[in-house]
Amino acid sequence: MEKIKKNFKPGEIRDLTIFILTVSLILTFQGEFLTGLYIDPQIFLLVIIVTVSMFLRMFFHKLMASRLGCTATFKLWLTGLVIGLVSLFLKLAFGVIFLAIGFVEIVPYKFGRWGIKLIRMTSRDYAHIALAGVGVNLLLMLFFGILYTTYPSIIIFQMISKTNGLLAFFSLLPIPPLEGSHVLRASIWNWVILIIFNILSLVIIWV
Repeated sequence: MEKIKKNFKPGEIRDLTIFILTVSLILTFQGEFLTGLYIDPQIFLLVIIVTVSMFLRMFFHKLMASRLGCTATFKLWLTGLVIGLVSLFLKLAFGVIFLAIGFVEIVPYKFGRWGIKLIRMTSRDYAHIALAGVGVNLLLMLFFGILYTTYPSIIIFQMISKTNGLLAFFSLLPIPPLEGSHVLRASIWNWVILIIFNILSLVIIWV
């Protein structure tokens, strides 16, 4: 617990909690306007999946940032949060959801023994930090997707793979302040390859 408190500030834990609960709500919100709305009971399992996935992701964001001498902090994106809540109803009408409601804020300085230490960073450095975390979602999507194709009766494998694929996809949207904007700025071809891989994997998992 002390280690978590040291690496994650109270405001960051708050933002992550809101993110996790909102994403889980959006993914499990079901029903029709005429017949009634409800939340899938699997929301409790989904909360656990999103929580573990996001904390693993943030660990690697922070690890890469530390290696580059800067800091990475999770922030709630209020504009994305509003769009995400609106997408609750878009999901019912058109099957459209929006999960880009948080991002990693990368700041080119670090608090040291002698005060603030400024870091000279390139667009590639920002992309490396962004991909260190998003890559975790992509790997989890791929790993559990393979397990699901091998053991299709174990639905939780599909849930973990699909959830991580969606988290990665929305983070890779090339819209500031999302991680995808850092990747695109560093290399458009790397971004194109990642987004195509992400989409194709999701299609295979969904089918």
